[in-house]
This record gives sequence, structure tokens and C-alpha cells, in this order.
Amino acid sequence: MSREPLGRTVVVPVVNPASLPTLLTIAGALTAPDHGRIRLVTVVGTRARADEHAHAWQGLAAAEELAERQDLAVEGRVIEADDVSEGVRQAVTEVDASLVVMGWRGASSTHNVFGALIDSVVGRSAVPLAIVRPGLTPPRRVLLPVSADHLLPGGDRGLCLAVDLAQRLGARCEEPITVLRTGPREMELPGGILGLGDRVHHDPRRTDQAVAAFARAEDLIVAPVAPTVSGLRAATTHLAWAAPDATLLVAVDVGPVREEGLAEATEVTESPPTTAVQDDGLHPVRIVVTARLPDSQDATPDGLDRVLRRAGATDHLMAWWPAGDPRPHVRASVTVRAAGVNAAIAAVMVAVHDAPDLRGAEITYDVDRGAPAEAGSGPRSTPS
Repeated sequence: MSREPLGRTVVVPVVNPASLPTLLTIAGALTAPDHGRIRLVTVVGTRARADEHAHAWQGLAAAEELAERQDLAVEGRVIEADDVSEGVRQAVTEVDASLVVMGWRGASSTHNVFGALIDSVVGRSAVPLAIVRPGLTPPRRVLLPVSADHLLPGGDRGLCLAVDLAQRLGARCEEPITVLRTGPREMELPGGILGLGDRVHHDPRRTDQAVAAFARAEDLIVAPVAPTVSGLRAATTHLAWAAPDATLLVAVDVGPVREEGLAEATEVTESPPTTAVQDDGLHPVRIVVTARLPDSQDATPDGLDRVLRRAGATDHLMAWWPAGDPRPHVRASVTVRAAGVNAAIAAVMVAVHDAPDLRGAEITYDVDRGAPAEAGSGPRSTPS
């Protein structure tokens, strides 16, 4: 579906000064391709005293100075409204915004997904939103998780928004965009997603589990969300826990998201779930890696085997060429000694991601739930 220029007019509510540097950086990256405008908004009550108005304008002045240091042109305004969310929506309407960028602390409750203010804006918004939980370090890489639900009718609009955001933000990062596919692999990824980064990683587990294994503190995770409460749950609380140090951006497109239904998107979870650690030692974890190699002479089955050896001991290397597909397919097992499944998959993903010969490959990681075998002694074959 067609969409107006996303970065034409971006509204940034000024609520928490601590998150403002990250929000301005993101807003600047999003407006740049469209030579758009950033509108800063502060809301005061309709009966606010003179000193409250003065404080609001002082806050905007400080925000404008921060934007100038980032070479960003912004305009600030104070909106009078009895409710902050009402004031934000009023500003969005008055400036004909194309996108709203809001800061989020990263916590949910039994009553709210993002918090009362953001939930109210999300539930009534007529324009897309980027809800941002700032990370600990400036992002160096954009990570786009794509689940099977995002490829179904209803989820594609949120995915379209996330792809647009990822492209704009990725242009400002040092490393290529990384696509992390999760869940079943029953549908082909659209070409626009395949062309985003230099390779596609596939973890068949839940999105939060895959992100926990692969995300780094210097990542900017752009999370698509289907316009349902279950989609919000997957893209907010669970991802915030899975990558607590990374910058998380939840891409919320307009759609049938009802404010009163947002509370259902979180369970009784005020803090991340904990699991008892039974053993702090390392254990062998067997990962089955299946790769659709790029159509390049540099990428070979033996090359994948050499890459996997950086993470552990390999065996059962097999290659085949499916009918009608000129790209070779390779499968191999690698046994990694790690503290758990996530640590093992992370070690394999990092080894594969750092291999320049595998640019353009699509790689799937499956956990072998059977008893781990001693790796390195199994049969090896390369059938044609």
C-alpha cells in the first residue's frame, strides 16, 4: 500500500528530558530523506500558572539547543490541554504530522503497555508512531526481527512501517541492517526485506528468544507490531526484557488498536520473569545450521563448515541443489559448549554474521533437542 512520506513532519513530545537526545537523533534520521520538519511539543494545563508556562518554554529552549548541537532544525510549541495525551493529539492534528516519536521507559504493568500517556495516544492515533526505549550506548546496527505473524494479512502494515523506519535509521549506522527471522518458515520473505541487509538469520523460536540470543547493547531493534493486543505484547514487554541494554523502537502503524484493549497486552508482569539456574557450568548444545548460500563462488559448503568451527565442533556436513534453485543449500551440525541454548545460538550466529563470504545467505538455526553427541567424529558427505 502507498504511504505518504514518513518523515515529512515528525512530532516529538517533550516529556522526559533524559530520553530527548535519543529521540532527536532518531527523529533527525527519519526526517532526513524527506527534508522534513521536527516539531517539539510540550503540554500544559488549560489553567496553568504563568510560572508553569515559563517552565514549559524553558524546557523547549533547552531541547532546541540540544537539537542545534545535533545540526537539527526544530520548532517548539506549548499546547494547552487538560490532558497531556489530548494535547499531543491536538498538536499532531494542527501540524498535520506524518509520524509521532515518543520515549518509553521500557516497563509495562497490569494496566498499561507503554504507560497511561503513550497508551492513550496509541489507542487514538490516526498516524503511525515510533515508541522508543533508549539503550545504554549509541546504536551501531539496526536489527529487524520479522516473525511469521508479520507476513500474514493484518501484520504486513506494521512490517511495512518497520522496514521504512529501519532503512532510514540504518543509513546512519556503522554496520549493515540485520534481518532476524523468527518462527515458522512457511512463507517466503518479500524481496524488499531480503534486500535490506547483507544476510538473513532465522531462529525458529519465539521472537524474544531469538532477540535475546542475537541482540547486542549497541543495536537499535526496530520491532514491527501487528495492530492487536497480542502483537503489542510480543513487541513490547518481551523484547524489552530480551534486550535490556539495546535501543528498542516499536513501530505502531494505524489500525484497529483500541486504547481500552491495550491493558490486555500485558500479563501480571511488573518485572522480567526469572528462571532458576541449576548449573553454572558449560554444557554441550547441538545446533543444526541450514544455509541457503548466495550465488557466489566465495560461498561454499566447506566454507560454512570452517565458519562454524569458530563456535564449536562440527559434523554431518551436507550440501544439495534443489530443483529450480541455482543457490546451494548446506546443512551442518555444530556442538557448542555454553551455559545455555541462547548462549550457544548466539555464539554460532556471531560466527556466521562475521563471515564476509556469507553475505547474501539465509541461515536457519535449529536446536537439536536430543542428547548431544560428541562432535567432530560423525560422517561427512557432500552429495551433488
